[in-house]
Amino acid sequence: MKYKTFKYKNYGDCYFNVSNYLYNKQAMAISIKSIDGEDIAVATVNMNDYMYEPDTATIKNYSENSGITKFLKKLGVIEEVYSSAKCNPYATKNETIDYCLMNIEKLKEYAKEFNYEWRF
Repeated sequence: MKYKTFKYKNYGDCYFNVSNYLYNKQAMAISIKSIDGEDIAVATVNMNDYMYEPDTATIKNYSENSGITKFLKKLGVIEEVYSSAKCNPYATKNETIDYCLMNIEKLKEYAKEFNYEWRF
């Protein structure tokens, strides 16, 4: 499968691996890897109390992933941010978990592996 690559932070030639979380088949898991196979980041977080809809994901926009929501929107992978909540009670307003509608076709363009399937 041919896929596009992108630059993320100080890493060139990155791609996505997309699947479902093992313990929550409705939640989308997105990881970023470099072309040499190095793990760069996990863009999502599994929220057990969220009601996931098809093609939605909860983006981990804090800690080492600070700014990732803005990056993914610019890349065209996020279509809409439905809600944004502080990741913990002591977090700043910029440390969030963002519930987003994903552009699946755009995500597939940058995915080396795409194994996501929303299941009820």
